[in-house]
Amino acid sequence: MNEDRIFREEQAHLTEQYGKLARMKEQMEAELVDLQRQAQEEKNTVADDLQYDFVGIEESQETLIEFETMSRAVEELNISSRTVSMGLQRVNRLLPRPYFARITVQFPEETEEESFYIGSSSVSNEHHEPEIIDWRSPIAEVYYNQALGETSYMVDGRKIPVDLKLRRQFDLERDVLKAYFDTKIALEDPLLIHSLTKKRSDKMQSITETIQKEQNLIIRYPDVPVLLVQGIAGSGKTSVLLQRIAYLFYRRRHTLRPNQVALITLNPVFQQYIDHVLPEMGEANPVTMTWSDFLDDLGVKSLGEADITEADALHQIDEGLVGFSIEAKHLHNINLKRARVLDKQQILGVLRRHKGTSSTTWLIQTAVEELEELARSNAQKQEKKKHDQGLDDLYDEEPDESQMGGVYEKIRNLDWLDMEAIGQSILGKDDLTPAEFSYLKMTLTGTSDRNTRYVIVDEVQDYTEAQLMLLARYFRNAHFMFLGDEFQSIHSGTASFADIRRMFTEQGKEVTELSLMTSYRSSPEITKLFTSLLPQEIRIQTNSVQREGVEPTVLACEDHETYVEELRRVIRENDRTEGLTAIVCCDWTGINMMRRTLGDDTPHIICSYEALPKSGVVMMELKLAKGLEFDTVILPDVSVRDYPDRALYRHRLYTAESRATEKLIILADGELSPLVHV
Repeated sequence: MNEDRIFREEQAHLTEQYGKLARMKEQMEAELVDLQRQAQEEKNTVADDLQYDFVGIEESQETLIEFETMSRAVEELNISSRTVSMGLQRVNRLLPRPYFARITVQFPEETEEESFYIGSSSVSNEHHEPEIIDWRSPIAEVYYNQALGETSYMVDGRKIPVDLKLRRQFDLERDVLKAYFDTKIALEDPLLIHSLTKKRSDKMQSITETIQKEQNLIIRYPDVPVLLVQGIAGSGKTSVLLQRIAYLFYRRRHTLRPNQVALITLNPVFQQYIDHVLPEMGEANPVTMTWSDFLDDLGVKSLGEADITEADALHQIDEGLVGFSIEAKHLHNINLKRARVLDKQQILGVLRRHKGTSSTTWLIQTAVEELEELARSNAQKQEKKKHDQGLDDLYDEEPDESQMGGVYEKIRNLDWLDMEAIGQSILGKDDLTPAEFSYLKMTLTGTSDRNTRYVIVDEVQDYTEAQLMLLARYFRNAHFMFLGDEFQSIHSGTASFADIRRMFTEQGKEVTELSLMTSYRSSPEITKLFTSLLPQEIRIQTNSVQREGVEPTVLACEDHETYVEELRRVIRENDRTEGLTAIVCCDWTGINMMRRTLGDDTPHIICSYEALPKSGVVMMELKLAKGLEFDTVILPDVSVRDYPDRALYRHRLYTAESRATEKLIILADGELSPLVHV
């Protein structure tokens, strides 16, 4: 009976809150229409009534004052419209699911308990009292701490103690309460279990309602120079990453802009997989890029996996630039059409006049303004000489400022510096890699991004130390967050977490390390299989919270004909089932082998810049599958030939197996790899 009473009370509260939200929506929509009407009327008034009188100074001033007054009125109406629109967006986000939890707390020295309902956004009543609090608000932290009793939350660096009396979760839709759950400890999380049993889609789902304690610690962690997160496969690293970005935007909503946060991901497929998550939480996406995009922004063409750059080469650049002297062989002439505006000797002369400056960076920056003035003077002298010789008709007209603008741009872009020649002097090689070229230019000239405040790198285990050095040099004012799994490093020569710690520590930046050891993606059976590839000391810390599923299927075929028959069979069977199935090949060579084997029956192959379908069977390289998850994963040939017992192949198999949530099918054309522990 008590449960029935609570259910009726909570349903009544939901009905009331939903009604308030619906009324807010109607009021805001009406207000928005009215504001837009007023703005249009004001604009019409400006067009009809304003007299443009500029006959005299006094008349001109009166006209400008009147125009400014009317413009200000229109802008104030536009500001009001934007404010109402933002409020309407929050209400629209809440209407499908007004809230997902309730906490009841008692503050010290208070006799009354106080309840708060938690939703994806906040909304207040006409008295500015919160009806629903945002999940990112300080007091909501006690919900994510998950244990009843004495706890606390932080406000502006101050610890606020509270006694958590009630932690209630809701399964509801619009104004219909389906169920409620009172949970006492972390292991009791019906909402989490419910969400984990849903079929996977082609898009990542927000975890706002089901953030776990270890995830919440990272999301709300204080701002630090470098945050390094190690998480096992399926632990929600990318979800945590996105929730932390949303949290940063919320906590710094008046000072942090989306273009001040850079998210670096491995591939475009993954970008499309996550591009809706932040907008659904009411936040704009940050600047999102791949490594190739980053180099493109620097004006350098990526070589992809062929770009092998050793960190030692970048250290050599740092050492080589100490006391480095720029010579004529390190310079380019600057031309305007057919005329030379600046030659190497003139540029060298300017540099030598400032030779006493403390660094090459300051030397170059000091020289730019003088070179612009010298270019202007040279151009004028050339035009005068042509005029005196009567050669005007043989040449273009005297260059105006727009023409000279191209020269100034070349000077400011430092096109007069021959980076390849400088690199040859320092590194003793003719062709610089994109990373070497970019690092040299940044170090020599001081080129950097001073706007970005946070740089977040996903799947950091697949970056080299040289790449991370380049990011640290370019985003020199930013705080970094790195997320990854050392055991998902599928390429040789990448940076270990120890390398990352050392690199930033040497730069004088403190590195804070946190971990995620619970897998939420895969069934316990699949989790047991892929965690068997981890070192013992890591494996014993891991666990899965999924419900029991089916054991992975492992088929080692003695002959090729049987293998092809089994491969075709499992593809047909999974093509008829609900959900998305991925055939994950180790590399493009493996995909080509599948093409030859399957012929016209080859499933659709996912390439870069392509979104995933909602269902069916697809084929893709392992590097594109990273960070993604599928209902079923087929590993088409895990033979001893393709997966020998070596660390790199152990990582690749661990990564591939952990893409599956419900079903994992492992085939081998011949002898099974010893890495498969069944």
